[in-house]
Amino acid sequence: MQESAKILFVDDEKNILKALRRTLLDEDWDCQFALGPREALELLAEETFDLVVSDVMMPDMDGVALLSRVKQEYPGAVRIFLTGFAKKEVVTKALAEGCAQQILPKPWDDEVLKQSIRDALRQSSQQKNYSPNLQLLLNSMTLLPQLPDSCTQVQSCIKGDDTDLEKMAAVVSRDVAISSALLHWANSALFGQKFRVETVQKALVVLGTDIAINLILSMSVNKSIASGLPEMETFDLDKFNQHSIATAVLSRLLLKSLHPDNCELQDRAFIAGLLHDMGKLIAARYFEDKFSAGIALAQEKDCQLIEAELETLGASHDEVGSFLAEWWMLPDFIVNAVRWHHEPLATPADPQIVGAVHVADLLCKCFNFEVAGETSQGEISAQFREIFCLDDERLRYLQTEAESIINGLH
Repeated sequence: MQESAKILFVDDEKNILKALRRTLLDEDWDCQFALGPREALELLAEETFDLVVSDVMMPDMDGVALLSRVKQEYPGAVRIFLTGFAKKEVVTKALAEGCAQQILPKPWDDEVLKQSIRDALRQSSQQKNYSPNLQLLLNSMTLLPQLPDSCTQVQSCIKGDDTDLEKMAAVVSRDVAISSALLHWANSALFGQKFRVETVQKALVVLGTDIAINLILSMSVNKSIASGLPEMETFDLDKFNQHSIATAVLSRLLLKSLHPDNCELQDRAFIAGLLHDMGKLIAARYFEDKFSAGIALAQEKDCQLIEAELETLGASHDEVGSFLAEWWMLPDFIVNAVRWHHEPLATPADPQIVGAVHVADLLCKCFNFEVAGETSQGEISAQFREIFCLDDERLRYLQTEAESIINGLH
C-alpha cells in the first residue's frame, strides 16, 4: 500500500493551525502542524516531508528564513507560503529567489488550497523519479509556469467524439500568433494542402482536430516558457525556433517514408519535434548563468551540450524538459521524445517517434539548419541509417523537401 504524502504546516497562531486541520480532515494526507519555526525544524530533523507550507510573519525566525533552510537542507520538499502579506517586498523577493515555489493567500479558499497542495505533491512525487542533482536543480526553481488558458479553452471545445469547430476557431482567433501559425501549416505542402486556406476554421478542417490541438499545445508551451526568457548572448531564441521547426518537419518526413498511410504517427512525430528541446528554454529561463556556462563549455571542449550541462547544471536539458512535460501532463509521446531524443534506444515507449526526432535533430546540423546552443551534434548511427534508409539519395530528398517546406513558411 502506497504511503500517504507527508505535509508540514507551520504557523505561530494556534487558531490558524486548527483551521487548517479542520479543512484537511477528509484528505488522505499525513498532515503535521508545527507552532512556529523552531518546532518545525525539530520535526524536519526527525522526519521526511514531501511538502512544507509556512506562514511568513512569525517571531524569532520568519517564514522566509525557514523555507530558505528547508531549501538548502531538505531539497526533496516542495515549499509554499501561506500568508496574508502577499504584496510585501520580502515575500516577492523570496519567491524570486526560489525560497518558496508558490504563494497562497490568507484567508484561503478551501478548494483552491487543496488543489494547490495536490499540484505541489504531484511535483514532489515526480522529482523523486530523478537523480539527486536534478532534484536540487528543480528545487531551486521559482514557481513553475502554468499551462496557458488557450489550451484548456481549446480542449473544452471537444465533447466525446464531437468537436465544435466554430467555437474552437473563435478561441484560436483571439491569439494572432497561434492563428497565423495554424494558417501557415494548413497551407504547407507538409500536410498535403493544394488549395489556399484563408480562415482559421478551414485550417482546423485541413489539419484535423488532433494535429491542430497538439500544434496549439506546442506553441502555447513554448510561448509560456519563453515569455520570461532573459536576454542571452549565448542562446538565440530565433535560432531555437528555427531548429524546432526544422526538427518537426524532418521528423514527419522520416515517418511518412516508413508509414505513408499512418497520419497520426506522422503528426505525433511532428509535434514531438517541435517540443523536443523545451528543456533548453527552461534552462535558459531559470538557470541562465549555468546554462550559458554549459554552452561555453560545449564550445570549448567541442562536445555535445548535454555532456557540458552535466558539469555546469548537474543535469541535462532533456531531463529538465521531461520534468516540465510530466508536470503539465503532456501526452506520453511528447514526454518520451523530450527525455530520450539523445538516447532513443533507452525510451520505454514510442520508439519510432523518438527515433525520428533523434535522427531529425542530428540531420539539422547536416543540412545547415540552425541548432541553438549546440556545437557538436554527434553522428547518426548505422542502426538508424538503416531504419530510415538514409543513403545519399534519400538524404538529398529530405534536405530538398525540408528546405522547400520551411522556406514556404516565411
